[in-house]
Amino acid sequence: MSPYLQNKAPHGNDVLFIIAKNKGGIPVAVRRVVNPLFPVEFSLNADDLIVPGAQPKEPLWLQAQLNTHGKAGAAVKGDFEGVLHDPIRPGKRRVRIIIDREI
Repeated sequence: MSPYLQNKAPHGNDVLFIIAKNKGGIPVAVRRVVNPLFPVEFSLNADDLIVPGAQPKEPLWLQAQLNTHGKAGAAVKGDFEGVLHDPIRPGKRRVRIIIDREI
C-alpha cells in the first residue's frame, strides 16, 4: 500500500484480490485475502487457478485490488488498485505490487 493512500484505505471489512492475467488480459488465477495487513505476503498456486488443472506457462501480469464490496473485476469508485507493469514468469519469487491508485 502506497504511503499516501494508507490513511484513505479501508481498515476492516475489506478484501484484497491478487489477480494474474494472461497476455490477452484474461484472469487465470485469483487470490482473495480478507482484512489484509500490509505488507501482505502472497503466493498464487493451483488452488487459485480459475480453470482447475491449467498450468500457465506464459508470462503473467499481476494486479492488486482492495475494496469493501468483496468483488473482483472492474474497479468502482472508492476501490484501490496497483498493477505490476512488467510481466512475470510463473514461479517468480519476491514480486512486489504497490497499491498506488484510488478509483
